[in-house]
Amino acid sequence: MVRHVRRHARRLRRDAAALGLEAPGEEMLVTALRALGREAFGAGAGVVRLAVRPGPGGPAAAIQAGSTRALGAEPALWRAILFSEPHPGNCLPAGAKREGAAIYEAARAAALRAGADEALLVDARGLLVEGARTSIFVVRRDGALVTPPLGSGAVAGVAREIVLERVLDAHEDDVPLAALAEAEEVVLVNAVRGAVRLSELDGRPLGRLGSAAWTERLRALLLSDPAPAGLSRK
Repeated sequence: MVRHVRRHARRLRRDAAALGLEAPGEEMLVTALRALGREAFGAGAGVVRLAVRPGPGGPAAAIQAGSTRALGAEPALWRAILFSEPHPGNCLPAGAKREGAAIYEAARAAALRAGADEALLVDARGLLVEGARTSIFVVRRDGALVTPPLGSGAVAGVAREIVLERVLDAHEDDVPLAALAEAEEVVLVNAVRGAVRLSELDGRPLGRLGSAAWTERLRALLLSDPAPAGLSRK
């Protein structure tokens, strides 16, 4: 089973269209994703990636290229660095994900060199945008669960989409970097890892000690398929 397979297929089609490519149909993409996972892992677990790329005939000749990798062990709490380069902002169609984007590759490399799990990206205004491989959700002191808006240049990830759609208390809002110091909890999400709590940024602790309630709720939400509706902090 490929978790959230139809969401991934729809996202591929949406992003391909935004980038001027004519993507294969949803059913073809669903079949390709399932076949890729089955061939690589059988009944086991792993990561499946499918890309839509222009063929030699131009955008109308879109082709598929797939890759897989085994799941590695992940720590329960993640540590992050603040990437030194500013996020370029909304320079692509809003929310679209593209292979080989230089800033993400550079940020991931910087995190690896620092022995961190993630690198956070901030724009020139000092507002959080996203992680190099995750979307960011911040639990404010008033209980609100917020994530930077797509207009800031954030990628519209599948996990982000599910949380905003299914969690009653979640919404988009600007998140100044300074707001992390006052956050109850900082949760990083993506479709592969689910939800993990960010406990440290550049060596400084984040969140209220022992607070992981939202991380656990979002982890359960993202591990379910289809996702349950109507989740709230109460």
